Amino acid sequence: MSRAERIAYWGGLLIVGWAMVAFLLVPLLTSLHAAFWRDGGLAIAEIAGELGASRRVRAAFRNTFWMTLATTLTVTVTGVFQVMVLEYYHLRGRTLLKLGFAVPLVFGSVVAAAGYNFTYGPGGVLTVAVQKLYPALPSDWFHGWFGVLYAHTFLMTSFYYLFLRAAMRRVDFATIEAARSLGASEFTVLRRVILPVIAPTLIAVTLLTVYTAIGSFAAPQILGGRDFHMLSQLVLTLNSLRRQDMAALLALSMGLLVMVLILASQHYERKGLFSAGTRTPTPIELRRVHSPLGNAVLHGVTYLMFLIYVTPVALVVLFSFAPASSIGVETLPSSLTLRNYIRVLSGGTAFEPFFNSIRMGLIAVAAGLAITLFAVPVMLKSRGWISRGLDLGFFLPWVVPSILIAVGLIVSYDTPNWLIGGGVLLGSFWILPIAYTVVILPLMVRFLRAAFLGIEPSYEEAARALGASALYRFRRVVLPLIAPTAVLVAGMTFNDLMTEYPLSAFLYNVNNKPLPIAIVDGALSPDPEQKAINLVYVTLIMSFSLAVILFAERIGMGRGPRTSSL
Repeated sequence: MSRAERIAYWGGLLIVGWAMVAFLLVPLLTSLHAAFWRDGGLAIAEIAGELGASRRVRAAFRNTFWMTLATTLTVTVTGVFQVMVLEYYHLRGRTLLKLGFAVPLVFGSVVAAAGYNFTYGPGGVLTVAVQKLYPALPSDWFHGWFGVLYAHTFLMTSFYYLFLRAAMRRVDFATIEAARSLGASEFTVLRRVILPVIAPTLIAVTLLTVYTAIGSFAAPQILGGRDFHMLSQLVLTLNSLRRQDMAALLALSMGLLVMVLILASQHYERKGLFSAGTRTPTPIELRRVHSPLGNAVLHGVTYLMFLIYVTPVALVVLFSFAPASSIGVETLPSSLTLRNYIRVLSGGTAFEPFFNSIRMGLIAVAAGLAITLFAVPVMLKSRGWISRGLDLGFFLPWVVPSILIAVGLIVSYDTPNWLIGGGVLLGSFWILPIAYTVVILPLMVRFLRAAFLGIEPSYEEAARALGASALYRFRRVVLPLIAPTAVLVAGMTFNDLMTEYPLSAFLYNVNNKPLPIAIVDGALSPDPEQKAINLVYVTLIMSFSLAVILFAERIGMGRGPRTSSL
């Protein structure tokens, strides 16, 4: 490298190292200090005792434990059923069913919780419709334990839809036929032939479901009502009460459990990938159910599940074009209008949360791309402590709950800190974009690392032989090759940040109120005008999510395999 390139290289390393220390390591260490020390002495036993003495904390622990257990059971049953009807049994309308079961990919997190509240909550469309037939139905019948479990059951199946379907396609149909020819029953085929192949993936997605359920925030916040709370909400409450010591210890305990689950998930995922590479299976031929009664029941249950998935989405989109006066009154809108969209997109207070999320998302994505595009080549070409340090640092946000990162940033930067020139981040605009950047870095690093590894080394070697400098080679050779992946990852992470709720709930202020907070406020508001604006927010986010998925299919995934008649 030339002298200027060496200066840029070490300058970049210093900036990345400073950012990692200031906004990841120091907040985590500060959280640990707050959780273990008080008044200069070790106080973990005292803080843990205060947490254990609180009835609300004990109730949150019980709620989280039983909700996680129930969610794991119901999501596993629902997800496995979906995979079987899409990949094993022959049903009419499979293409339509695939679209319906893919709804959680664009209708999740705070968006889905708001949509379910609009459909089933107090003043919800279906609640109003049922109350016309049964006036005794309580308006808040959906809030509480049942509402949260219902939402979890039909919103956390995306892991099964994406990964377990792929595992089913690794099952060798020739083995199934051989088992049937030996007289094996259908149950024996499922238990002895199919289950051993998909078991590692099934265990991995089950662990991911447990991990997601433990940290659930948006669903209990919107659908839990006044009496049902989970641990994530309690951490936010303790932080708002200026009990950062208790909040940090509670978040830390959740973080340790999440780390164990992620490591276990990766272990079983590796086992699944290993078994997948042993042979090329014969594709499964879909099994027809010959019993008329069994076939009718299978179709009926499947399409009932399809309606459960698509009904909230359809109602949200439809009522986003309805006058605010019809919300909570009419089962279906008697007229349609663009007024709600004009009000949101024309500026003013309704547009501010949307603009704030777009602005902070773009800042975080730009910063994340800049760090990743610099750090990944360094990690790949360096084999010393620099590479290991960067690798560990970028992995930490993946195994540490976002609420622990939020608590750490609050505790670290609620007073002047020399790491940022004596400034205070808490209450400023920049604390949320910084937190966004921290949590998206692992995803960016993972995908772009794969893109860099996929570059043919001879390209760069040829450019070096022709005298091209390192910066020129990166700009003219490497960057064009990884650009599709970089654009795709940027779109995916931006899409996630538009609905990121836990970090936003901890770190936002009046200067940067993001869209997820506005959606939660609108979902809980009795004002029809606010509900109408909320429906526009949800519809716009779903539209953007769908556009990102289609873009991934067209640009990021490349052309799919061609059908063969062999």
